[in-house]
Amino acid sequence: MDHFAIIKESILSKSHAASDRALLDQLEISEEDGSVFVRCPNVFAQKYLNRIYKDLIVSTIRTCLDRHVNVEFCVSQPDEIQDRHPAPSTGKPVQMSLPPFAQANACSGLNAHFTFDEFVVGRCNAFAYEAAQAVSDGSISRYNPLYFHSDVGLGKSHISHAIGNKILSERPGTCVNFTTARDFTQDYVHSVRNNCLSTFKSSYRSHAMDIFFIDDVHLFKNKEKTQVELCHVLDDLISAGKQVVLSGFRPPTSIPQIDKGLRSRFSSGLVIDIKRPDKATRAKIVRHKARKNGVTMPDVVVEFISDTIHTSVRDLESAVMTIAAMSSLMKRPVTIDLARELLEGTLEKQQRITIPFILDFISKSFSVPKEKLVSPSRKKEIVYPRQVAIFLCRRYTEEPLQVIGEAFSRKHSSIIHSLETIDAQYTQNLKVKREIDFLIDRLDGESS
Repeated sequence: MDHFAIIKESILSKSHAASDRALLDQLEISEEDGSVFVRCPNVFAQKYLNRIYKDLIVSTIRTCLDRHVNVEFCVSQPDEIQDRHPAPSTGKPVQMSLPPFAQANACSGLNAHFTFDEFVVGRCNAFAYEAAQAVSDGSISRYNPLYFHSDVGLGKSHISHAIGNKILSERPGTCVNFTTARDFTQDYVHSVRNNCLSTFKSSYRSHAMDIFFIDDVHLFKNKEKTQVELCHVLDDLISAGKQVVLSGFRPPTSIPQIDKGLRSRFSSGLVIDIKRPDKATRAKIVRHKARKNGVTMPDVVVEFISDTIHTSVRDLESAVMTIAAMSSLMKRPVTIDLARELLEGTLEKQQRITIPFILDFISKSFSVPKEKLVSPSRKKEIVYPRQVAIFLCRRYTEEPLQVIGEAFSRKHSSIIHSLETIDAQYTQNLKVKREIDFLIDRLDGESS
């Protein structure tokens, strides 16, 4: 094994993310004229690896070679986009086609506020960001579909919308369709009941769109006929070279009650996990939100917020907006004292609301012994309170799903199933929504 192969093995050994290792494994390292060239498979890989792994790669190369050497990142082959449509070789003059007229995209379903400029990039989401940029530029079409998954409020919908918004801003004639699993299912059921299935099929075929987004794909579970139709839609779009972007609460391999064929289609492209932001990223988010709203926020306040709020990007933004609004209304400067005053309840709540606290709270609220909540029992009168308890543990605590599972004597997959069940019922069942909102209000009151 030559020294450059050893260098590559050393770099791979220091990366634990499967998606990152897949990119690192494609690197070609060589030395020319005293410089070491790290050749990446495409522009997307070059941007991402240069952002996240540059220091590691450079230090590994210099350590293994035992000398200071200049390291340059480059692309090993032309971008796909350049040779996707080779020019005809007949030698005859080719008439230049005019660009299409800008078309209205009223049915795109995109949120215009979700753009790349508003997406704060950190180590937790850099891979997703670079992949999304590459897809919007058309440079990694072979990664189709593109699948984002994450917990609630971490930016998977934002990054999906950003792709569509960038494409529309640069190529206005593009036909974009953004929908959710729930809306797609309702459209399909409506078409079956009203004998207009052909219209439904036509509206979701390759001739009707250039890029297709589906959010909350985990909600397709148990919908067998809808899954079959979705398989046909994905096959038609992907075979026609149309980009598909999917997002959901969990990775394709962990979605229960979906057809193996559909799971395979979800997994056939690039699957990306967006993780919770680390402290450095949380601080960047706070500064970005403050700057956008014209608020001068001292470093000590930024650090306090990023230390206090760990749950999601949405909660960080809410904290900044609360401090900014109260500072304006109360005519007080943004100081650490004001931040402590306004976020004191949040901080105390995080300290007080623990898994045992929630177990005790649900036990009293539903008149169910705590021993039953953590037992193997699958009785309806036990399962629903247990699922609500798990939902509240995820909402109020920073404990990972594995720890919550251990507390309830359940596997990781069972915890995710409980979260998805309550999340679906909360959005679709008014009675459940009112009951959980009531419990949240009570829990907030008891913990304050």
